[in-house]
Amino acid sequence: MDKINALLALGKERRESKPPLGSKAIGDFHNGIYDCKYVSPFTIGAHNENAKIFLLLQDWDSQDDMNKSEIDPIEQANDLTFGYDPNQATNKNLAKLLCTHFKHLEIAETYGTNLYPYIKPGAKDNYIPKEDLLKAANKFALPQIKIVDPKLVVCLGISTFNAVRKACKLKNVNIVEEGIKKPFSLYNSQVWLQTHPSPQAQNQRGKIKVNEDWKRMADWYYSLG
Repeated sequence: MDKINALLALGKERRESKPPLGSKAIGDFHNGIYDCKYVSPFTIGAHNENAKIFLLLQDWDSQDDMNKSEIDPIEQANDLTFGYDPNQATNKNLAKLLCTHFKHLEIAETYGTNLYPYIKPGAKDNYIPKEDLLKAANKFALPQIKIVDPKLVVCLGISTFNAVRKACKLKNVNIVEEGIKKPFSLYNSQVWLQTHPSPQAQNQRGKIKVNEDWKRMADWYYSLG
């Protein structure tokens, strides 16, 4: 089975799976317009199955956000076209970091997905149980990494990184500083932690440190030739 069909098979598996208790399926909202053929809608705008850089975010959205009474038509159009809103600060930060440190690389040139492929309860910053993240890592994230076979997997946020580590039988890291210094091998890839691109997380880490972290990762990547 080629890469495209293997990835679509995982998307089908996600659509047919039952979300963990409290979470809902993407297709449960707005008559299913946000659902897609991939594991995550984010992949709509980042589906280069031959990409050397793989972006792994935590989750796509929350129930509070999906249930809000007023929907921004521009944001909705972007979500349907790209699987994310390029105007959102988090995505702007991610796009800028990629462009700055990987020779003007765009999100569309990567393979991008979300670790947790369901809609969590509550607000966007709501906690997802570690066991649910681990199950999602084993069922969806690791298989996608194996199929795409990138050089570099960028885990955005410590919860995402630790879920992948746990799936690989490795110990959790306690803080971002520790995790950034502990990339590890998975299949033919190296898995790196980077600070989540949300403004809050970036400001907490500090923009200078964030750029130093990305530069270190990019230097390693380009050292491969």
